[in-house]
Amino acid sequence: MVPMSAARAQAAGAPDVPEPAVPTAQGFVASSSPACSTDASAPTALGDPTPQLTAVVHLAAGSTDPGYLRAHFDIQAHQAPDTWTEAAGVLAPEPDGLVTDGQVVTNSVTDPLSEGTLYRMAASTWSYTGNADAYVASPSTASTSGWCYFTVDPTAPLAPKVTLGDPYTPCAADACAAHGGPGVPGSFTFAPGDGDTGVVGYEYQIEEGPMVQVPGSPATVSIAPRARGVSILDVRAQDATGRYGPATEVDFNVAPSAASIGLWHFDDGQPGDHSTPAADTASGTGGRHAATLSGTGADRTALGRRGSGDEALALDGATGDAETDGRVVDPAASFAVSAWVFPTDLTEDRTALSQTGGDGSGFSLGYAAADQAWQFSYTWNDADGAGHVARAEAPGGTERVWTQLAGSYDSVAHTLTLYVNGQPQGSPTGLPATAAAGSTSGDLEFGRGTTADAAQSPSAYWHGYLDEVQVWQRTLSSDDALQDARLEDPDTGSPAVANVAAWDATSASGTALTDSTTGYGRTLTTEGGARFGDDTLVLDGVDDAAGTPGPVVDGSGSFTVSVLVQPDMSAIAGKPDGWTGQVVGQRTADGSDWGVWYRLAGRTDAYDPATGDLVSVPVTQWLLGRMDDDGTFTGVTSQDATVWSPGTENDPVQVTGTFDAQAGTASLFTGYSHEGTADFGPGAGAGTGELTVGKAYLDGGWGSFFPGRVTSVSLWAGAMSDNDVILSNLG
Repeated sequence: MVPMSAARAQAAGAPDVPEPAVPTAQGFVASSSPACSTDASAPTALGDPTPQLTAVVHLAAGSTDPGYLRAHFDIQAHQAPDTWTEAAGVLAPEPDGLVTDGQVVTNSVTDPLSEGTLYRMAASTWSYTGNADAYVASPSTASTSGWCYFTVDPTAPLAPKVTLGDPYTPCAADACAAHGGPGVPGSFTFAPGDGDTGVVGYEYQIEEGPMVQVPGSPATVSIAPRARGVSILDVRAQDATGRYGPATEVDFNVAPSAASIGLWHFDDGQPGDHSTPAADTASGTGGRHAATLSGTGADRTALGRRGSGDEALALDGATGDAETDGRVVDPAASFAVSAWVFPTDLTEDRTALSQTGGDGSGFSLGYAAADQAWQFSYTWNDADGAGHVARAEAPGGTERVWTQLAGSYDSVAHTLTLYVNGQPQGSPTGLPATAAAGSTSGDLEFGRGTTADAAQSPSAYWHGYLDEVQVWQRTLSSDDALQDARLEDPDTGSPAVANVAAWDATSASGTALTDSTTGYGRTLTTEGGARFGDDTLVLDGVDDAAGTPGPVVDGSGSFTVSVLVQPDMSAIAGKPDGWTGQVVGQRTADGSDWGVWYRLAGRTDAYDPATGDLVSVPVTQWLLGRMDDDGTFTGVTSQDATVWSPGTENDPVQVTGTFDAQAGTASLFTGYSHEGTADFGPGAGAGTGELTVGKAYLDGGWGSFFPGRVTSVSLWAGAMSDNDVILSNLG
């Protein structure tokens, strides 16, 4: 009988049977879970020349008939140069059994397969009539998950035994209890399979992570899963010749990260309200710790990091701070802290968060002026009472932009890690095994530190804003840090954005336009012959531009830019092919950081309705990203080029770009059309220079002047979700 689809079967007058679907969980019974390598260059090595095959058979969605099903396994052998021949066909169950939808079936190859040959296997579901004399076949797994490649080597190592230690347990068929959490290490022991000898080491992989080699046998390793949910661990044994055997796959469930034990939004009072404490709204274990604002120098500002309607803590850099009544976190155990910071003066040391005990031990998160670096510090005393300090730091620190800082202390690994905008800054800083701050450390301080001398005087007051402060009694995994830096809205799941600049040229005139919308008050000043008039900023593409001291957004973080722009096609038509002008962008000390660009991609012939002739017209594209001095562009290019027709007036276009630092991507929109997304990361010296409209800093000088009209420019801290961009442009 020749297998066919249900549609073909009905057309051919074959029996009417339930539609089968492609099987799942196909592979070889070589360990606790089916083994299947879809990589022909790394086939599964099987010791048995008559391997046992397994799969789960299925009916198509919506079927109400349980069906009469089998799996058919197709095994092919590789023949040089690149052909495959049939080697075996196996039905399961066989010879007389039939099963229903969702059942696991197994059977073994009858005739031994050859050593040294590369094989591949795929499975399909066969749906039978009740008397099993006719059937219809589904497509095979080769069309979905791919072929399972394997070889036969009876002398290769067997699938190893894998034993899980505290805190994780293996998933069973009917239970998969969650333990531990992201970043929480667990103990895993690898040992040879029953009767196996000659194993000298192992190789393991968790999820899609790198392969890790482990010498010795048996071997115990510590593995810290990165994400919550079911994790898949694959382990293979290795012999002295370097051969690996089939993998043992173990599933274990990782519990969600423990909730934070402290969270302060500073949105429970209005500007001018110094008396209302900032509530601690964390949901983690332990009591809550409200933060009391100091009598002077501390206030709330309406410029909160979550944007419109949000508040932040505003501090004067001299006497202002906030503090809890009592210890929040035990610094002798693993812990982490994070805060959004908006510094307005970094001419001296500044502390965003600190907690210091009576013995001088504790931690601080802030800025070191001498090093011009963000810094996470940990202080402890040795047995003789001598004080010590270790620091994780990274170059940075930019005034008047929102930046997210986080510090994580691992008391097991004895390391400090500093995160900036969700990204780890270099390798963790190692501490001595004896390093441990006093567990009776004092109050949590917002916006000031403590001197290291016996007086323990207040010091390094923060000048600017603090918001969204969070504390955990555990380490932060890399995924935790990225998630925290996204600052998602708890109701929508979209990242929160704060409008930090908005210039609208409607009704504007003269040579300067001040942002009177956002509260940040930046002024856009023209140069050359540029002017505000006719409800736009008019640029000639020769030397006209406008700018404001910057940066306006932290180029190493997530942000959004949107501009309503009308290119002057009469001027652009005279430019050479490949010409690119910058509409709006931010520079580094020596080049472009990011920008919205307009490119003359080429020319094509178009019909001129005025003359009836074919004429050459520009073909243009929008770009979002970074332009290097040599003209190399990194970022997103609009999908469709615009062909400008003779005699038509070009309309203004709303061009929006989002830079998602946590995902490492940039996305471009024209109007509400998503033009594309590309990989994008911050450049060297990201976000250190001014923001300009109509020109770019490249190859040591200003150029890429853009001819046209710009009606509005807006920027936000935070990357808008695609849906939010579309809704804002529709509105």
